[in-house]
Formats: sequence, C-alpha cells, structure tokens
Amino acid sequence: MKETIRKNIVDLPYSLHDARVNKIQIEEQNIVLHFSEGYFKPMDNYCLPVKENAVININGVDLDFCNAYLITAMDSCGKFTGEKYGLEEFVSNFPDINFEIVDETYGYNQSKFSGNLYNNKEIKECIIEIYHFGDMKYIVDD
Repeated sequence: MKETIRKNIVDLPYSLHDARVNKIQIEEQNIVLHFSEGYFKPMDNYCLPVKENAVININGVDLDFCNAYLITAMDSCGKFTGEKYGLEEFVSNFPDINFEIVDETYGYNQSKFSGNLYNNKEIKECIIEIYHFGDMKYIVDD
C-alpha cells in the first residue's frame, strides 16, 4: 500500500484566535478584513499582540462561493436553527460587525473562520467561508 502524508499546518505567520473583525470590505475580487484590536504573532510558546492597523487582504475571491452562517444553538449539542447568507448580503446586513474568531481553517482555495457574532445583546455562532484563488495577505504596521 502507498502512504501519503498531509502535514499539519502549524507555521502560520499570525494567529486569529480571539481576534475581532470589526469591518469587512468587498473590493471587486478582494475581501479585506479589519481587526479592531489586531491579531497575534506566534513567538515560541507565546503570542505577541499586533495591535495597530491589522488587516487581512484575501485576493482572487469568487463571491459565488463565499457564505456566512449564523447559528442559534438551542443547547451545547443537538438541534439548532440558523441562516445562510451570501457574503455580500451578510456584509450589507452587518456593516458594524463584531465577529470574534475562535477558529481558522484553511483548505484548497478556501479560508474559513468560525466564532461568535455579537449583535446588540444577542450572541450567535458564526462561520464565514471565503473561496479564493489568490493569496491571503496579513498587513500590519511593524
């Protein structure tokens, strides 16, 4: 039998865990995520905060395959209700977004962010899927 190994991605240049997206811009085939409090740079066993002007620019986006899901959990496990949005509609409906990323997942032409969306006094689970052919660029002031 032939064995093929897919290595785990552990050398990301920045971590988005606990980072908060406060604005999403769609510019032609690019999506720009703005982080109100920055994100984090892994350093040994510690994460150094990157606080000023932290932005991510995702290039070559295919908006036909970009979606956002809002989930209202009834219990920690079991049944739930939710809504699926195209990303353009989601950005239009939540212009003053407060999205805390808990997990980030990357695959073939896809970046997926999951976490909590804070909207007024309501908290919903949120998943944002971005399908793209270009690079994801972290842009920070150093």
